[in-house]
Amino acid sequence: MKFIKLISWFVLPLSLSVLANDASDDNAAVSRSNSVITQQQGNSLVAALTNDYNETPDYCGNGSPAFLCSGITFRGNEPGNYHVWNPSPNAINSGGVSFSYLRKDSKYSKLAYGYDSGYIMYQIFGAPSDKIDLDYLCFFPIDAATNTRAQNGCGTYPGVSGSQSCDEQGIYTANAWKNHYSSKGGSHTHQCSFNLRETALSDTSRNFSEGIKSMATIANESFGTQNELRLAVWPQNIGDVLPVQAFFYTADSGSRGRDEAQIYQKDFYGETNIAIPVIKMTLPDNKNQDAQFTFSINDQAI
Repeated sequence: MKFIKLISWFVLPLSLSVLANDASDDNAAVSRSNSVITQQQGNSLVAALTNDYNETPDYCGNGSPAFLCSGITFRGNEPGNYHVWNPSPNAINSGGVSFSYLRKDSKYSKLAYGYDSGYIMYQIFGAPSDKIDLDYLCFFPIDAATNTRAQNGCGTYPGVSGSQSCDEQGIYTANAWKNHYSSKGGSHTHQCSFNLRETALSDTSRNFSEGIKSMATIANESFGTQNELRLAVWPQNIGDVLPVQAFFYTADSGSRGRDEAQIYQKDFYGETNIAIPVIKMTLPDNKNQDAQFTFSINDQAI
């Protein structure tokens, strides 16, 4: 059964005209004023992301898993020989795509692999009605080396006993997860994943809530290493129906990260004629800080 979309926080037009004025590179700053993305749209996006970050419910209003209506699901990446929004070759081989989940009660200071940029997906309960629902598979409270795990990256790590899913081991609470994780000295490959599949026999709403709480049981470690959320692979080249909300770069990456995010933005616009904003994401330096999201019209490359 598919989840029902409730409300769209931020909807971009699906058909946008190309800039009429073919400005030269010297006039690039001037042409920004004619961007197909407006300051008002950028402000709306920042307000929506900030709200999503600050909302920390255990469940959505109808008892559904909290990732459907709160938090930010994003994927760090870098430019390569494929469209950034397509599943990577590693993802295709493993049957799952790795994301991170960011919220006020599940924050961390860096991206996976030290990436400087990537893209953010709409929550299912906040996506435009013409976008598909992606399938959420499982959640690891800390990076779990999922490309070689069984079951789309949610199951057993090769050669590591006790690395199968939490469901298979009767682990359903944050404390039980912490005890299991600590029993092998905090090995990332030994940890188990909380089941989020719609076909799960366990309570996926509780599973996700306890997964988030598990991060707090290893707070010193989890702040320095991102969590891992696995989504099922989707078909290639369906950008027009993918729920991509924003492209981002990290504040400490400077022009390098911004250049990467602009590459994604231009590529996506060229393939779909859909304008997705570029934003700056500032991750916290310490546990007392919060992530920040900023939009600038000068960061837009279309």
